[in-house]
Amino acid sequence: MFLFVGYQLWGTAIQEAQSQNRLENTFKDTVKEISVDKPLTGIPSMTREPIFVNHGDGVFLIQMPTINVSKYVVAGVEKPDLKKGPGHYPSTPFPGELGNTAIAGHRTTYGEPFRHLDDLEIGDPIIITDLFNRTFTYTVTAQRIVEPTDGWVTATTDTSRATLTLTTCDPEFSAKRRLIISAELDLGISAIAASPAVTYIQSSSVQTTEPTINDPPPEPTVAQDSDALSQGWFSDPSAIPHTAMWSLADLLILYGAWQVAKKFRNRLIGVAVGFAPFFVVLYFVFQNINRLLPPNL
Repeated sequence: MFLFVGYQLWGTAIQEAQSQNRLENTFKDTVKEISVDKPLTGIPSMTREPIFVNHGDGVFLIQMPTINVSKYVVAGVEKPDLKKGPGHYPSTPFPGELGNTAIAGHRTTYGEPFRHLDDLEIGDPIIITDLFNRTFTYTVTAQRIVEPTDGWVTATTDTSRATLTLTTCDPEFSAKRRLIISAELDLGISAIAASPAVTYIQSSSVQTTEPTINDPPPEPTVAQDSDALSQGWFSDPSAIPHTAMWSLADLLILYGAWQVAKKFRNRLIGVAVGFAPFFVVLYFVFQNINRLLPPNL
């Protein structure tokens, strides 16, 4: 049990770090390629065709200097997406656009990117850089605790403002409530984006054109993205046979090591033979048990 806790706290962080490294390399390569092929002239209103992305692809970099956070955000908020880092709610606008951009992230496990969101204070900056290498600086305006069913926090209620919402679990190690950070684009530093840098492939729910100030105010819309952080126990039942298979393999390794020790009448020989295979297989046991647990644990 102690080993599994260690896997939860540090093993999943290693997985997230590896994903973040891959996202960083891809992100920088894409930014460099775009800058060479289609350089911006420095005019904020200049537009270009967005990049098509799938769930799990890196879409922008979020930085919160006051709590020392710098993470690449992926497209989507499903459980596999959030294992890589914070995720963008697909039915919300992208950073810099008018409307409410929403991002979810783990507060514990998988690098715990939003662990210290509660330390953000009103006036703190949140800086986002997209694949067009545009920077948007938001300023924190509010912090609140809501219920998991309060989807209104990701709604766009004012199409004349560019806002940002960060969501994570509260309290730590629980999905009982949601911690919400609200922020607004600092127009003294950043200009409204003329167009998004990316767009989702085969997604009818994603907003394809940004609203303008002259548009009539719509009814508040709530993001329909599933909240991976609110899923219950056995969130991935398909992991049950895999967990049973790897657990059986570990038991067979233990049995084999015991037989070796018995044959040579030396426990140390049995330990030497079974030690490495046992812990390698145990890693896969933990990995599949983790698929069964609520994403916030």
